Amino acid sequence: MSGEFISILAVLTFVGSNVIFRQTEHEVSPIFINFFRTLIGTLTFIIIILLVNQFSIIFIIPWEIWLLLILSFIFGQVIGDTAYFTAQRELGATIALAISMTFPIFTFILSLIILNQPFTLNLVISLILIGSGITIIGKSKLNSNNSKNLDLSSSNVAITKRVSEIPRKDIFRAIGFCITASLGWAFGAVIIEFATIQIDQIVHMEELSSVIGNVIRFPFATLILGSMVVRANHLKKDNSYTQNNKKSLRTWLLLLTASILGTSLGAYLYTEAIHIATANIMALIASASPLFALPLSYIVNKEKISKYGFIGVILTIFGVVVILI
Repeated sequence: MSGEFISILAVLTFVGSNVIFRQTEHEVSPIFINFFRTLIGTLTFIIIILLVNQFSIIFIIPWEIWLLLILSFIFGQVIGDTAYFTAQRELGATIALAISMTFPIFTFILSLIILNQPFTLNLVISLILIGSGITIIGKSKLNSNNSKNLDLSSSNVAITKRVSEIPRKDIFRAIGFCITASLGWAFGAVIIEFATIQIDQIVHMEELSSVIGNVIRFPFATLILGSMVVRANHLKKDNSYTQNNKKSLRTWLLLLTASILGTSLGAYLYTEAIHIATANIMALIASASPLFALPLSYIVNKEKISKYGFIGVILTIFGVVVILI
């Protein structure tokens, strides 16, 4: 039960941080957000490992485990998150999230193949309930957005029309990015579980396995994402972000707060949840993130939920309950 509880806390930290990050999107790009939060996570875990005087222990970890940990971040954050944000620009958050949240299916399959996880009926039932709930929530929000579009001014209607005229090939391309994100997150989760198990067997310090793993993988991820930020600024692909590099003090404070909540604390909880509860459980509970996002979305953005959305929430709750039994 502790693993499932930690998984829920991990999802809550990520949802909370994303709500805060949304307040900075007018000044910073998604790539910069990803880089900044990873940098803060790197500093946090290095400080922790130094405070417990166990920094030298990371050097007894075999290079094969280092490689796996680096790959986990490349798959999960660099490939997965980047593909998701790319798809979101074309499809919008609702559709992109609905498609990308299929990653528990791939996590389940990969765990059976790679980790020899046992097949349980609870996982399948939970997957069906959560998947159904997310689908209903997504459709209810999409229908709500469509109804709001009926009240738009003529200029906004023209914009909406242009958005609806996205070429079919671009739609399929965006869906492909969603699947890529789903696969990236699944591979990342399974690799983290395998790597932390190996670390346990080497250092026999289960309470530090997650910290050790993050100390190894976060610096490399920071370098990769940092190079992506430099490249994006150099090429100036997104003028809305790159032309004005000056950020307000409020934006920096929001970035720091969200990074500490969602990365420093969230990444530890995420890794620990995978280690204790397995990647399958973490993936399924993470799929219920729309459930946890609803109250925060209502408080911050005043977003209401329809009766169909409420049904979706109920199904999602049952899905989480089933996995906790």
